[in-house]
Amino acid sequence: MIVSVVVCTHADARLPLLRDALASLRSQTRPPDEVIVVVDHNPALFARVAEESAGITVIASDDPPGLSGARNAGTAAASGAVVAYLDDDAVAEPGWLAALAAHYADPWVLGAGGHAVPRWAGARPAWWPDEFDWVVGCRYRGQPRRTAPVRNLMGCNMSFRRSAVEEAGGFDAGLGRTAAGAAGCEETELCIRIAAARPGGVFLLDPAARVHHYVPRERATAAYFRRRCLAEGASKAGVAQRTGAAAALRTERAYVRRTLPVGVGRNLARAVRGEGAGILRAGAIVAGAGLTAYGFAGARLGAHRVPATVAEPILPLILDGADVPAVPSADGAGHYGRALCLLLDDGIPVARRITELDRVDASPPRAARPRAAGRRRPEATVVIATHDRPAGLAECVLSVWRGTAVPARIVVVDNAPSDAAAERTVAALAGGGCPVDYVREDRPGLALAHNAALPLIVTPVAAFTDDDVLVHERWLEALLDVFDADPSTMCVTGMIAPRELDTLPQQWVEARAVFDKGLRRTVFDLDGPRPGDPLFPLTAGAFGSGASMAFRTGYLRAVGGFDPALGAGTAAMGGDDLAAFYDVVRGGHRLTYEPSAIVLHPHHRDYAQLRRQAYGYGVGLGAYLTRCVLDDPRTLAVLARNASAAVARVSGGDAEPVIPGLPPYPRALVRAQRRGMAAGPYLYLRSRRRTARAAQEVRA
Repeated sequence: MIVSVVVCTHADARLPLLRDALASLRSQTRPPDEVIVVVDHNPALFARVAEESAGITVIASDDPPGLSGARNAGTAAASGAVVAYLDDDAVAEPGWLAALAAHYADPWVLGAGGHAVPRWAGARPAWWPDEFDWVVGCRYRGQPRRTAPVRNLMGCNMSFRRSAVEEAGGFDAGLGRTAAGAAGCEETELCIRIAAARPGGVFLLDPAARVHHYVPRERATAAYFRRRCLAEGASKAGVAQRTGAAAALRTERAYVRRTLPVGVGRNLARAVRGEGAGILRAGAIVAGAGLTAYGFAGARLGAHRVPATVAEPILPLILDGADVPAVPSADGAGHYGRALCLLLDDGIPVARRITELDRVDASPPRAARPRAAGRRRPEATVVIATHDRPAGLAECVLSVWRGTAVPARIVVVDNAPSDAAAERTVAALAGGGCPVDYVREDRPGLALAHNAALPLIVTPVAAFTDDDVLVHERWLEALLDVFDADPSTMCVTGMIAPRELDTLPQQWVEARAVFDKGLRRTVFDLDGPRPGDPLFPLTAGAFGSGASMAFRTGYLRAVGGFDPALGAGTAAMGGDDLAAFYDVVRGGHRLTYEPSAIVLHPHHRDYAQLRRQAYGYGVGLGAYLTRCVLDDPRTLAVLARNASAAVARVSGGDAEPVIPGLPPYPRALVRAQRRGMAAGPYLYLRSRRRTARAAQEVRA
């Protein structure tokens, strides 16, 4: 098994420590197969380390600044099946890597870590309790003393299966230490995500895998202790926000209930026996627990911001005609300073504008204004596939129901649910008078879910949207108007507008036009004027998105619905909408993109989520193109002739500067999408085999 070791560094002053860390790697009884040093946004240090590090790969991080981004860059550069992470101020004992690597003989082991022993620059402060050595990134009283499963590993001494890290999207750049802050918990959040993605896997803490972690004098102070405890509490709030409090605080609850009270009692007993520092350590335990709790509560209650990928929040607004922003006045301490306005003229998008606001604190507006009754259009059915998002599902269904065109039925397909929450939500909506039906499809996959709705659709038009969006009040009306006006149109797609632009990852998505396909109605077919694109009609991503699409029902039945080997929930991770759009155009039919059919989409808030999305989109695109080649082998020649154009599309760029002043879109996300594309062919073939076996089992 190939094992890579990643060491991240960022400051010139740490170069002597980095040299010690690298020397310890050269002394391992089980040498690393490769060592990668990641220099985090410091060109001068990069040049210096590269010059003196023969035989070691040295790279400059182009991920967002901070330890999480640097680790992601190192993971992407690694070739090993296992990636171990050693801090630049830690020295590994000779048996460190051998102890970690041995655990991967068990396929259920997702990660392994060890103990970090503090190496104090001066004397250990007499008042510093063992229970709070985590403040300086080291082992602490309460951790296992023998090899045992743990929820998460410690950052300065940990390793993972590289595939598990990549599938989870890597470390969250909104968490973790930066040059400006002492935040942490990025490894905790990653372990929770990996465990959720790979149920049954374990993380092991092996005390025999030891490193010695340097603690400078400036960290052995009461001021640093206070600052780090506050930051840890705020970081825990960030993890709880992302993963849920149950997962984020499970280990901490046991630590607070058992370890800390025992520590207070032990140190008070020592004070009674004449050790004066015992009372100080007992007091430090109480103070540290209180500070951490205060940091957590402050972040949860908004007293200070939870660590996130930094950006000035932008308020997305949709304004029609003489509408004015429906935001309340503020007292000067508001949240939003700018708004991204989508301007409509009688429902038709005409422009986007960035508008300065008086510092307002508001939530983005609802997609549809409440109405007593809409204009019924019995020729349409709306299909919403859902998976374990009952609250979002209810909002989506209500936004459809409140539109200017009310469908004959709304069909909710519950795809591979883990509980009955969606079924209860649909029952409650139906009891309130909403025309909604419930279908359950236990085989995972978005295309399978959409196909499960087809037997219930008796209307000429079937419209599809996702359970995490809100539809604009004229969404369905706009889709149906295109079908009414053009009998040759078999498919209509619509605009995906942002529901929230509070974080930098969300703003990157919007500026890059991942969902938005423009303000002009566009017709795609083989007979009309061809777009200036040598890959047309393979470039189905330009035709629209699956969150806002509609088909003539007769056409869907004739082609057999959607490809069940594609879509979220399958190994292919996506591509079902691209394949459906491509089939329409390649089959000699017409597809129309109608920008006035608007839905509001919640772009991912966190960098790790965006990284996962980029990889997943790459997989879906590669899977879709593989399907095209299998259906028509001549497609392979088209792709080969235009390989440079295909690569340029993935590299991409901002469609238009509607959000000025953003940092550059990370090249690491482009790399993640390319890796996904490379994996797409294999994953599509695997998904096809699984789908075929499942279909045989159903028939049997």
